Amino acid sequence: MLFKRLLPLLLLALLVSSPAYAAGKDIIYASDSTAKSLDPHNTSDTYSGSIERTMLQGLMGFDTNLNIVPVLAESYSYNDTATEFTFKLRKGIKFHDGTPFNAEAVRVNIARMMTGKYKRSSLMKPVKEFKVIDDHTVKFILKEPFGAFVNAVAHPGALIVSPKALEKWGDNISKHPVGTGPYVFDEWVSGSHVRIKRNPDYWGEKAKVDSITFRPVPEGGARLAMLRAGQAQYIDPLPAELAKVAERDGKIDIIRQPSIVARYLIPNTQYKPLADVRVRQAINYALNKEAIIKIAWGGAATLLDSVIPQNLQFYSKQGAWPYDLEKAKALMKEAGYENGFKVVFLTPNASNRLRATEMIKQQLEKIGIKGNIMSMDIASFYNKLESHRVNDPDPMPFLAFGGWSASTGDADWGTRPLFSTAAFPPAMSNFGFFSDKEVDDLIQAGLSSADPQVRRAAYAKLQDVIWEKAPWGYLFVDTIVAGRLKTLKGIVPMADGGFDVQKAELIN
Repeated sequence: MLFKRLLPLLLLALLVSSPAYAAGKDIIYASDSTAKSLDPHNTSDTYSGSIERTMLQGLMGFDTNLNIVPVLAESYSYNDTATEFTFKLRKGIKFHDGTPFNAEAVRVNIARMMTGKYKRSSLMKPVKEFKVIDDHTVKFILKEPFGAFVNAVAHPGALIVSPKALEKWGDNISKHPVGTGPYVFDEWVSGSHVRIKRNPDYWGEKAKVDSITFRPVPEGGARLAMLRAGQAQYIDPLPAELAKVAERDGKIDIIRQPSIVARYLIPNTQYKPLADVRVRQAINYALNKEAIIKIAWGGAATLLDSVIPQNLQFYSKQGAWPYDLEKAKALMKEAGYENGFKVVFLTPNASNRLRATEMIKQQLEKIGIKGNIMSMDIASFYNKLESHRVNDPDPMPFLAFGGWSASTGDADWGTRPLFSTAAFPPAMSNFGFFSDKEVDDLIQAGLSSADPQVRRAAYAKLQDVIWEKAPWGYLFVDTIVAGRLKTLKGIVPMADGGFDVQKAELIN
């Protein structure tokens, strides 16, 4: 009875605390993630990249099925050896600040990425030379054949920013993004929200809503409560264990679809015990992945059975590591760690990730790996991982709950940024400092040919080799479960864990 008396007051508080733009043609998108950056060249998380894609565009992009589509380029061509790629640019497009979009604007952005200073600079690593052919034609000349180069150009990390804004703001462009997209940047209040507004001068199909506010809400139950109360029109993820509650609400539609979002445990291999492959293999045997999926993830996942998810190009199935506690204990003893060791369990504070980490901690205690959980918002989590450096004299003994989606749709981006020796942070995302010459050579083999059969063979061997070396504690691949009010149409989740809001529309 007390709850029933308090509920109207709670709903009133939500209404009062919500900004005025929550009415009319304005959308609230509640997520378990926090925006980390709005500089596409220096962004390493899919959530931030998806927000960037609402305002900024690239030469190429992806549709919701991760098929490559032209965006600011109207067409492209390449030579027989896949070492030269030429793009014809659309005409008559302007950035939000009035700067013309042309070949010079592309040159400025590519030159910035090619400095190697930024997290997405590796997308342009194959480029030897960039040429402006004329005002609306550009050419990339590569160091060697690279059949997946158009995938790299389509990646959100290659979005094009106004050169005038780059000149004005420099690396502070993250707080002042200026693109050519259907929405323009309005404000970013750190820890609270990012808001974008409709671009009335957009060159393509105009947006149908006035604004979208992306609000971090780490706790799953709170997100669902907002949706049911009409204080959010879209939530991602919808906690799978709460789906039955949502299904009983006639105002809500539930979205379910496969993804390419891999979840895994990152061991800091600079810490001596975690440098031992037998210990890392023991971790894999000690993890009861099915239980974690069922309890922490509400069943909304499938076992990770290779280092890349099934829907990525050149995937090669390995077979999930079995749960075998006795085998895990034997490997720990063989490695000289029968009595275990201590670690810090790092995790974002989103409720499902925190639950999964709590279960991982309990499971690993059975083989003597013990420690405390350190949780934080997702932006702080990645900042924490990126703060570590190779050859740290006092490496932090961490096991981190990681996630990755290869937003190029290709095996290269599902392996190179995560396992290459050249991919140590802060340049890329090999946060566990895993380094292996055979792996490096196979990664290079996958890059050095345009022949799909050659690439397929290289990536099949690469997956075989990495799987046994266990640079991760392999967990699972997400099934996307999101919720929306039935009055909202057009927001579409993408397989990489991102989203497309270009056709968002509120209906009566």
